Amino acid sequence: MTGRGKRSLIGGFIGLLLVLTTSTASAQQPSAEQQLAERFAPIAMLRGQSAACDRDGEGYFPAPVEVALGNPEIALKQKIDGGSSATDPVIKHGPTAQDLAGLGDDYYLDFPGNPRRVGCTFERDFKRFAAEQGVQPTTYAHIVLTEEDDDDDEPQPRLVLQYWFWYYFNDWNNTHESDWEMIQLVFEASSAEEALGQEPAYVGFAQHGGGELAGWDDDKLDRERDRPVVFPAAGSHGTYYGQQFYIGWGKNGTGFGCDNTTEPSHRTPLNVVLVPDEIDPDGPFGWLLFEGRWGERQEWEFNGPVGPNAGNKWEDPLGAMETFRDGSLYVPVSRSLGPTATSSFCSLTEAGSQIFIVFGTNPELLVVAALLVLLAIALLIVRRSPEIRAAGALYRRHARTFLGIGLLTIPIGIVFNIITVFCDEYPPMEWVVNWFDDTAGAQFFAAMSVGGLQQISMVLVVAPPVIWAVREIRAGRSPSHIDCLNNGYRHIGVLVLCLLLVYSTISLLLLAVIGIPIAIWLAVRWQFFSQVAILDDTDDPRIAVGRSAAVTHRHWWETLTQTFVFQIIAILPGPLVGIVLMLMGRTTVQFANTLSSLLYAITVPLSVIGLTLAYERCRAAHAERQVMRNA
Repeated sequence: MTGRGKRSLIGGFIGLLLVLTTSTASAQQPSAEQQLAERFAPIAMLRGQSAACDRDGEGYFPAPVEVALGNPEIALKQKIDGGSSATDPVIKHGPTAQDLAGLGDDYYLDFPGNPRRVGCTFERDFKRFAAEQGVQPTTYAHIVLTEEDDDDDEPQPRLVLQYWFWYYFNDWNNTHESDWEMIQLVFEASSAEEALGQEPAYVGFAQHGGGELAGWDDDKLDRERDRPVVFPAAGSHGTYYGQQFYIGWGKNGTGFGCDNTTEPSHRTPLNVVLVPDEIDPDGPFGWLLFEGRWGERQEWEFNGPVGPNAGNKWEDPLGAMETFRDGSLYVPVSRSLGPTATSSFCSLTEAGSQIFIVFGTNPELLVVAALLVLLAIALLIVRRSPEIRAAGALYRRHARTFLGIGLLTIPIGIVFNIITVFCDEYPPMEWVVNWFDDTAGAQFFAAMSVGGLQQISMVLVVAPPVIWAVREIRAGRSPSHIDCLNNGYRHIGVLVLCLLLVYSTISLLLLAVIGIPIAIWLAVRWQFFSQVAILDDTDDPRIAVGRSAAVTHRHWWETLTQTFVFQIIAILPGPLVGIVLMLMGRTTVQFANTLSSLLYAITVPLSVIGLTLAYERCRAAHAERQVMRNA
């Protein structure tokens, strides 16, 4: 072979070797999507447990779904109408990803244990399954290419990088098998290659059906270089930006409670599994074509959740983020030893939520409880019937005077109906409702806030002239409407100061939670400040509040029951009649509200009369005790 031939042969061999080496390196090079997913892979700070099955800590970690798939202890069932999980047929034990692919929403997975009686079953099973399979904390990355309108309403390309977390069990108010949570990063990019050259524009952390937004450079977002740090709440797994006792609202009225992300926490880096764009039903991601539920069939929000592919976040991630807030409410953390206001608040809210859930899932129990409450109210009204008859007799003898004053409730009702509509759509109440993810509880809070302001307005507008009218009538005079208005409102300054003093003090005690019993005790003792200011003609709010406390000192329970009865008389008839009319389908909401306002014109003056007479009785008894003490 000539030298030229040898050189050609060697050159060809080297060229072939270079081609093979380049092809191998190219095959081993991860895709841009994989690089992006791994670069921004989150780190979870999971709250530590003081012992096994400590439900104040986190007993689970984000895991691969293989913990549940192919597991012979987990059953695939089909829902049969009229049946339950106990009677639904088992399709297969240990279903695989391929078995789930394409199944509809009438199928579900059933884990060992009862999600309504948690105990330690689910945590022990999860830890056993995870140890047997050797699984590591894992997150599923999903990339969505979409568009977002800019300030000029021009669609701009966006890349959304989602990280989905699967937990074996949700151990919060609404306990259920499996739990899916997520965070997502938004890039101003049209491809993964382009996104690799930039930072996210903003991020969203999902929480109980809602969520919270943050800019990539916001102080509240913790990062380890490009890896966002996520603080999942113990048990509920809502994703937060810091370590606090956050106020979390469950979906569909499952109540609220504390989402605890406080220390101690375990830093848990998550392995990333990138989900392909096209799902092969015969491949390892066939479970993403499952439309059923990832947990046992149960009532209400105890039902197992659907997978990520069945929610709007999967296909429309930017649309899902439109309801996300800019911040979250939290209860300040106390570092003191022993019971604290924070722990008391969280315990009370959890207990309240559990009571709410019990009634929500047991309508027959709710009916029984409602009947018992109505019976108790009826017995209380019978017990206070002499006081009611006395107030009613005074009202009847001077109906024209009191009814004329009572008509002031109609414009008050109209104004607050307008305020209610306005508050639903405008700040600041809109902010509060959105803060709580626009849940039924948030709407209830908004309605109660507006209702409380309406009651305060009635105290300031209706009560003073009614109290003055009672004073004049008891003195044998017949006051005119103008006389009642002029003299009643002459004390409006001291009444406003009393209201500020009383409501601010009681509100602070209520916020402290452990001060709730004291707040109730003081509310009863201080409630006669209006009567003191007008009947005893004092302009000092401290004297008005102090004298009210003094005259009720020996009559606290009696005053409480009278107050309750007369407040029921003032508030209940209007809404009750309106609701009955609407349920009968014989009237519109507008007519029902109008009728309620007319009834207020009758009942509110009667209530104020009853409370004023109660004050006079307490004042007389107090004066008699003073005489006996001085004798």
